[in-house]
Amino acid sequence: MIARSWPIAGAAGLALAAALCVPMAAALDRLADARAARSQLAAALAAPPRTPVVVPALAIPAADRAAAARRLAAQLRAAATGDGLLVETLAPADPGAPGLVALDLRLSGPEKAVLAFVDRAERDRPLARFARWRVEAGEGDSVRLDGRLVAPWRR
Repeated sequence: MIARSWPIAGAAGLALAAALCVPMAAALDRLADARAARSQLAAALAAPPRTPVVVPALAIPAADRAAAARRLAAQLRAAATGDGLLVETLAPADPGAPGLVALDLRLSGPEKAVLAFVDRAERDRPLARFARWRVEAGEGDSVRLDGRLVAPWRR
C-alpha cells in the first residue's frame, strides 16, 4: 500500500511546485527590479550632477579663472579708487572650490568710505561675498580693510 501512495504523493508535489512557480517567478522579477533601482540610486548619490553655483547672470563671464580674477580685480580697484581709497593689495587667491574666483585685498581710507565699499562690493553685480574680512583702526581717522572676496565665474 505504501508503494502505491508514492506516485500519488509525487504527483501532488509536482502539482504544488507547478502552482507555486508563477508567484515565485513574479517575486523574483520584482526582486531584480528593486535591485536595479537600488543600484541606479546608489550611482546617482555617488556622483551628483554638476550644477552651477549661482544663476549664470550673476557670475563673471570669462574664458578661465585667471581672466575672471583679473576682471573682478579691475572692477574692485576702479570702485575703490573712485571712492578715494588706497588699494594696498589686490591679488588672486585659492577659492577652494571649482566655479569660484577669490581675491585677497587690503585697502585703507576713511571709515565711511571703506564700509560703503564693502556694502557696494557685496550688493553690485557680479555677485561677490567676503569669505573673511577684518577692519582695523589706521592712522588718524582712517581704517584698514583686510579680507578675501569670493565670486562665481562662468565660461
